[in-house]
Amino acid sequence: MATTTKTRFPLLLLLGIIFLASVCVSYGIVQYEQGNPCLKKCMQRYNKVNEAFKRREEEEYEERSEHSVPGQRERGRQEGEKEEEHREQRRSRRESEREREEDEQKQRHPHHEREEEEDEEFRERRHRGDTEETRFRRRKERRQEQQEKKSESKEDEEESSSESQGRRNPFFFRSNKFQTIFENQHGHIRLLQNFDKRSNLFQNLQNYRFLEYKARPHTLLLPQHIDADFILVVLSGKAILTVLNPNDRNSFNLERGDTIKLPAGTTAYLANHDDEEDLRVVELAIPVNRPGKFQSFFPSSNQNQQSYFNGFSKSILEASFNTKYETIERVLLEEQEPEQSRGRRGSEESEEGDAIVKVSREQIEELSKHAKSSSRKSISSESEPFNLRSRNPIYSNKFGKFFEITPEKSPQLQDLNIFVSCVEINEGGLMLPHFNSRAIVVLFINEGKGHLELVGLRNEQQEQQQEEDEEQEEEERNNQVQRFRARLSPGDVFIIPAGHPVAVNASSDLNFVGFGINAENNQRNFLAGEDDNVISQIQNPVKELTFPGSAQEVNRLIKNQRQSYFANAQPQQREEESQRRRGSLSSILGGFY
Repeated sequence: MATTTKTRFPLLLLLGIIFLASVCVSYGIVQYEQGNPCLKKCMQRYNKVNEAFKRREEEEYEERSEHSVPGQRERGRQEGEKEEEHREQRRSRRESEREREEDEQKQRHPHHEREEEEDEEFRERRHRGDTEETRFRRRKERRQEQQEKKSESKEDEEESSSESQGRRNPFFFRSNKFQTIFENQHGHIRLLQNFDKRSNLFQNLQNYRFLEYKARPHTLLLPQHIDADFILVVLSGKAILTVLNPNDRNSFNLERGDTIKLPAGTTAYLANHDDEEDLRVVELAIPVNRPGKFQSFFPSSNQNQQSYFNGFSKSILEASFNTKYETIERVLLEEQEPEQSRGRRGSEESEEGDAIVKVSREQIEELSKHAKSSSRKSISSESEPFNLRSRNPIYSNKFGKFFEITPEKSPQLQDLNIFVSCVEINEGGLMLPHFNSRAIVVLFINEGKGHLELVGLRNEQQEQQQEEDEEQEEEERNNQVQRFRARLSPGDVFIIPAGHPVAVNASSDLNFVGFGINAENNQRNFLAGEDDNVISQIQNPVKELTFPGSAQEVNRLIKNQRQSYFANAQPQQREEESQRRRGSLSSILGGFY
């Protein structure tokens, strides 16, 4: 029994020492992190116990060696168990020694760990500082961006006010609403979506379509005729327009601002004779066969469309040209091969199916012979082009100009009942609020950027009529006005219905053209400005009954604006305050020099 107790005593003592060591180490680490000085005492106690354990183990080993008999086994013990205990003891000693060395290392160099902790804290503080600085800088940049874009964001919000209930601005057509009906490396033809498909508000525009044409220098739009009346306006570039009649032809030199009507069924072709500048033209089409739909008819064949001669029978063609069909087919009906095209045109290779082709300088010179320029007379002729910009503007001051040709001054426009206008607003200028009495105006933005505000009624946001059970609620809302806003960019289109007040301001030099439908007897009424102000014509007793202010206050308010038609988009008081601030800042800075 004594022998068994002696043999088990080292194992029990080892387990106790391991438990005590783990507790001491854990407690020491915690106390060390908290800065408790009792850690040293705990480690000293651990070292004493560990040394006592080693001495006791050595004594027991020597005692067993002295009393052991060679070849005799200890009772109740097996050699495998002894070996296992020895391995366990050696493993425990190694772990204890390693932990002791680590603790001694900590005691010898506590300042290193302190320095590491301080470095870590410094890095964290620096990271937090950098993060705060970065956040501050980003907040400052965001504030600057918000200040710079404050007006734009406000305008965006106001523009989207017409869409506050998830509805779009029905009067505004962005440039991406054009559909490309033809395009190659020489140019393109784009067609705006149907007006009446956008909103029921434009049912009266069902039979009107809007197109844009663009061609590179030294190109030709091949001869064709269309079942629609066209009004062309040249936006930029120079062109030669040839119009064919049964017994003759007329060629015209066109430049920026030139306008001409092409009656339905007129065969014509258009060449860009400029060496560098692209030709840009906008067209208002009025189909004569089907509302809102028109077709082009080509005498030549291409991949996109056959010649209209292909539609006739052989006998009709032979009788018409008094020639065998084989000759007619070879000369008129076959599609041109690239080699034939090069030989005839003497220039770059032509693609099959082209409606816009490349022409040589010699061919341009041949086309320009006998070409006439646009009319400069106050009243244009029935067939010659007229220039919008060559005449005196009907409204003009330092902020803008308004050019217009009405049906009364142009026989070409009388039967179509359309006026054509061209407006130029200088940067920072405002076209004062006004409305047209009868005309529906289609605006096309040619150059520059700006903003437009149109005043309508809330029910005009609806694209579909309300049900009968909602008619009463709709009638109540009819009295509520709605501001429709649009940020204008080149290529955009805006519809201004008759009677709807509108104002346009330019954030850069702005140029746009307008087609006024139902132009006969149209009157433009301005709502602000010194001249042609319809509000100023209201009699004083009626002003007293109409407005919250007195008649004298209304008159003073109207007279505050000394400009007419166009004015500064920035109020005068605000501009004076801005100038005073700039002047005071200049005087302050001048004191340092």
